[in-house]
Amino acid sequence: MSPYSKAVQGPLLMSAIVCSKALRAIGQDLEARGIKTFVIRCEADLYVVEAGYQSPPAPTPLTLHYTLDDLEQLDQEGRKEREGGDYDSSVKDFLRLSQILRAIGSYVGRKGARLLSVSNNVSTARTMPVFTIEYETAQGERVVDDRTGSEIYDMCVSIYKLRRRSSVKHLRDSHWHAFVVHHE
Repeated sequence: MSPYSKAVQGPLLMSAIVCSKALRAIGQDLEARGIKTFVIRCEADLYVVEAGYQSPPAPTPLTLHYTLDDLEQLDQEGRKEREGGDYDSSVKDFLRLSQILRAIGSYVGRKGARLLSVSNNVSTARTMPVFTIEYETAQGERVVDDRTGSEIYDMCVSIYKLRRRSSVKHLRDSHWHAFVVHHE
């Protein structure tokens, strides 16, 4: 049995299913702290973040731990902030760390994989920032996927469009259902 299978049977909440939500909450917290460099590792029932305040590549002297309760609290705080009007939902800022991490989580989840780690602490020979995404497929294969900033931006746009289509379809279906129920 692969570690992926064990993860799905055990702590389901840390599986790829909620990865995008967890990473968005972590991203919101890292943004609030002014973190610029990070390595995020997903361990059994915990996300461990090694972080730093300098632009990558840089040392990561700070270590943060996020439990499921921490992530739920951060998600609720983020939701309140977005609903409070401080967050302009009409303009999507795909350069925000929370949106980038959310897109990476969705990317891993759509592959049916389990996130092992994500890091922005690498640069190419031309000092172009790179995100390194490491995940394990359902077949137990470990994959390391390096993405440039422009590829991450494209990923964010793609995930946004998928979510947008999904929410429009949901609204359309619920409107149709309400119409049918109301007019019967």
